[in-house]
Amino acid sequence: MALTKQLKQAGIFIVFVLLTSLAKANDNIPAARALDNEPERFGNYEVYFSAFNSTFITPDVADQYNLRRGERYGIVNIAIRDVSEGELGKAVTGTIAGHSMNLLTQKKGLEFSEVKEGGAIYYLADFKFSDKELLKFVIDVKPQDSLKSETLRFEQTFYQ
Repeated sequence: MALTKQLKQAGIFIVFVLLTSLAKANDNIPAARALDNEPERFGNYEVYFSAFNSTFITPDVADQYNLRRGERYGIVNIAIRDVSEGELGKAVTGTIAGHSMNLLTQKKGLEFSEVKEGGAIYYLADFKFSDKELLKFVIDVKPQDSLKSETLRFEQTFYQ
């Protein structure tokens, strides 16, 4: 029973690892931008990010993390690592805020929730999209011990 609970708690992290493998092996997954090996570097911090269709997670995981799930919903995932003492780095907490914007420049705020599972720390926010919609994301990231925040920008097209 304890193993099942641990696997369920780690479920969302496993999804991100699987998405990374699938996205690199198969470019036919347009709805997923997996956490890849190219994080944004801001001083001593690396910021990993992904955005993907919420149907990649199970209903149980969506409920556990209070995320909306369905064909028209996506999830943004942000993780911060302090790499000042080595290449692998250490997961750190931070303050995350941001918004998505469509081609008509309509902005929608993102409400991030912090998730801690073992040594992993990440921030999740859900958002709504239309089929074949290009969204631009602007996310301010302020790592726990940093004096300033940095802005992460990326864009992605989502499909139902």
